[in-house]
Amino acid sequence: MGSTAAISLFATFSNIIAGMFTTPTVYTTSVMPDDTIVDFIVVGSGSAGSVVAGRLSEVPDWEVLLLEAGGQPPAFTKIPILQMASANPNANFINFYKTPPQKNYNQFLASNELTYPRGRMIGGTGAINLMVHSRGNPQDYDNWAQLGNPGWDWETVLKYFKKSEDYRSPLEPKDAPFHGIGGPLSVQKVGWMPPVGKLAIEAGKELGLEEIDYNTETKIGSNILQLPLRDGQRVTSADAYLMPNLRRQNLKLQINSQVIKIILNNDNVAIGVRYVHRNKVKRAFARREVIISAGGADTPKLLMLSGIGPREQLDKLGIKTRVDLPGVGQNYKDHVLLEGIHWTIHPNISSSVLSLLGPSALLRYQEKREGPMTVPPGIGASYFINVGNPDEPTVPDIQVLLASQLVGQDYGILTLGKFKQSVQDYYKPTLGRDGFSMSPVLLRPKSVGTVTLKSKNPFDPPVLDPNCLSHPDDVELLVKASKASVQLGNAKTFRRSLGAEPINKPFPDCAHLEYQSDDYWRCHIRGMAGVMAHISGTCKMAPDSDPMGVVTPRLKVRGVKNLRVMDSSVMPQIVSANINAAVIMIGERGADLVKEDHGKI
Repeated sequence: MGSTAAISLFATFSNIIAGMFTTPTVYTTSVMPDDTIVDFIVVGSGSAGSVVAGRLSEVPDWEVLLLEAGGQPPAFTKIPILQMASANPNANFINFYKTPPQKNYNQFLASNELTYPRGRMIGGTGAINLMVHSRGNPQDYDNWAQLGNPGWDWETVLKYFKKSEDYRSPLEPKDAPFHGIGGPLSVQKVGWMPPVGKLAIEAGKELGLEEIDYNTETKIGSNILQLPLRDGQRVTSADAYLMPNLRRQNLKLQINSQVIKIILNNDNVAIGVRYVHRNKVKRAFARREVIISAGGADTPKLLMLSGIGPREQLDKLGIKTRVDLPGVGQNYKDHVLLEGIHWTIHPNISSSVLSLLGPSALLRYQEKREGPMTVPPGIGASYFINVGNPDEPTVPDIQVLLASQLVGQDYGILTLGKFKQSVQDYYKPTLGRDGFSMSPVLLRPKSVGTVTLKSKNPFDPPVLDPNCLSHPDDVELLVKASKASVQLGNAKTFRRSLGAEPINKPFPDCAHLEYQSDDYWRCHIRGMAGVMAHISGTCKMAPDSDPMGVVTPRLKVRGVKNLRVMDSSVMPQIVSANINAAVIMIGERGADLVKEDHGKI
């Protein structure tokens, strides 16, 4: 069976399991008349859009319409372990965007055209991601402010991180001031881990990495990951901000409504949107503002389709330029993760498919909402380290993710098909073996990509070109990170307790190089590094002095009145973490900016 067929079969199995053990979330939706008029239109119900719509509806005399291109989320999205089902290429609730051929990384894949999954449902990509809730480094946000974006410094944004959060795990007194209690979004530490995860903190201490809460100001150290989780189920921002507030008469959600154009009047004022619902083109008008929260890929696409973007590109596609903004779709940053650093361990003590989804796991989840089904596959612990910047030793430049699985631990059914034959042959001796991986993540990449239009057809996907590892400094930092990851995995704790043994053999395409030399690691990195689909920066926030800026520090689109953007695309620099928590914060902060500008705060 090919990997595509196997993933489709797994998706079917996941939906059956989900139907047995959880009740799908069904959101109350509306069907709006054509040419409806409201105060605010929000485009996209993902991690930011749900926050924005929920918060704006707190003002009782504001009418808010939220338009979502997809429909209700499938039941499997509630159960963390079933996240792998989101890779199903036949899913109609996900947009799979392909990149052009990539020449600097992922060279060991069968195809160097990558596929980006983007959630097309209520909750957006936050309904299918790996759930890691990580804010990033205080310095990230202070840098945003120093770049000319007042009000986005760490002290300010921390208030919004806390406002969003309902932290449910025990807290050390020193960490308590950094967390929120009673906010909309439930957050807690991973509750279940396989043996290798349980040893992660002890192993880190061997290398001087003390346990930390990475969502405070302390960033270098070992940590147990935090997830948006409640009663063993995933919590999206739609669950947190949208579901409880749809009972309000002033908040309407319309699904299966793809926005194809922002309507501008002759004075470049955004007065509404044009969208397709049930095969009919309809319009909605906003008395006050249109807010775009379609995500790092689709927000620049929608702006360009509306004539807001680089004139040269728009002219080539026959789109009339309303506002020449050369920064739309530029400044694209993504995190890079390196696979292929592995250890085997004693058999029958790790995360086999049977242990994760076997009868005992299913029963435990059904009765107590506990166990391996409450955690996305392989997730548990990580290490924040600094390997390339001795001048700032307390600021991490690398996160090493400890994954409690080997490539091929599922006998290659779901995981090996993406690789070319030489890599599949490389993993054959360890198929089905228990083990773990150390995967370094480049937190502050220097490489820059682009998002452009394929055509002026609004139903064509955007062209995503991450262009990762095009900057040589990114490769050299990953060389250092790879060596540090080997040190972590070789900790005596893992060897003593699990019988950990490194897989000390080169990948065939790098076998001509001295094993684990710098040149070997460069070859390994070009072959096995890949993006994490953390699309950011494509409509960056900047002062007027920056010609590549797209939105102001108050998230207003330059050259257009009554139009804002609130999602990952506004990040001037990518944060040093998985981006979902920061996107929710942007929604919180953005909603307050709207309230301030309209005299409601």
